[in-house]
Formats: sequence, C-alpha cells, structure tokens
Amino acid sequence: MSPNYNPVSGLTQPIYVKSLQTITTPNIVSSPSYAAAQNGTFFAITSQSRSVAANGFLTIQLTNPANSGRTLYIQRVSGGATVNTTIDVLLNATFSAAGTSIPPVNSNQGSTNTSLTTSKFITQATDPTIGGTIFNSIIQTAGPVVIDYNGEIAIPPTTTNRTFYVRLTNNTNQTNLLSLNISWFELVT
Repeated sequence: MSPNYNPVSGLTQPIYVKSLQTITTPNIVSSPSYAAAQNGTFFAITSQSRSVAANGFLTIQLTNPANSGRTLYIQRVSGGATVNTTIDVLLNATFSAAGTSIPPVNSNQGSTNTSLTTSKFITQATDPTIGGTIFNSIIQTAGPVVIDYNGEIAIPPTTTNRTFYVRLTNNTNQTNLLSLNISWFELVT
C-alpha cells in the first residue's frame, strides 16, 4: 500500500490514516463565526499589554452605535495578568473619560469591510465604571482568562448606543501588567 499524500478531500470529509482509522475533523464550515470571517464581518479589539497601578483598573468598552443596523454577537473575551485580578463583564456600562480609541481589526485580511462599532480603553487608579449590569465576574490568580460566548451574547441595534464592557481589576498592592481582548461578528438586521 502506498502512502496517501492527499488525505483530505474537503473541509467536511474525514481524514483516513494508514491503519484506516477515521479521525473526524470539526465542522468549522457550519460555525457562524467561521462564516462571518469568510464574509469579512468578524472583528477584534485589544488593549494590548498595559501597566496598571496597584488596585487599579483596565477597562474596554465596545459600543454598538444607535441605529447601526447591525447586531453584534460576542465570540470571545480574553485577557490576562501577571498576578491576581478580577475580570467583570458588564452590559450597558460606560466610563465618562475620553479613553484611548481602539480600531477594530477585521480577521479576514482580504476584506475591506469595516465595523460600525466604536471602542476605547482606559487604565486608572479608581473604578471608571458608570452603570451597567454585571453579566460575569471571575477571579484569576494569574495567567490568561478566556471566556467563549460563541455568539451567545447579542447586542442588537436600537435608537440608543448599547455597550459591551469588560473591566479588569488589579487585586494587588503592586503595579501589574494586564491585557484585554474582545472578538465578535456582525450581522445586518
């Protein structure tokens, strides 16, 4: 028997190996986030690594602007720290300071589509949060946190701005290196 140098006949076909055992591959073609990436409507933002003061905060706000005509589906929130932190996910919270604008990046490098969202981050010693409803709260001792929502948080367009807000709190009495990331896909409604 000669080796098979072309083991995959398509993305949804199984892979056959020498012993004729079948290894199934995930059906990524049916994933909404995969389809959005192929269509150029999957986006991400990051705060990058930021130095945060003792007991300080790093916050990201993603806004679906009023009358955008698009629904945002949150795919993943991730972040990390070098020591003990708390990560809170809030719906419709804000911070009043100008913050630093974050341009959304399209995951499809061949697409010219742009996101209608606005986003910004802020680091400061006091909690910048105004309002909102806490959706998740997680304590992390150190290292990465990944929260996969898989599009299960939907932020539809309305006549007012709607926000998705993530706050990372440095739970230590020393400066800490923190980072936050959000990925989502958009569908015209």
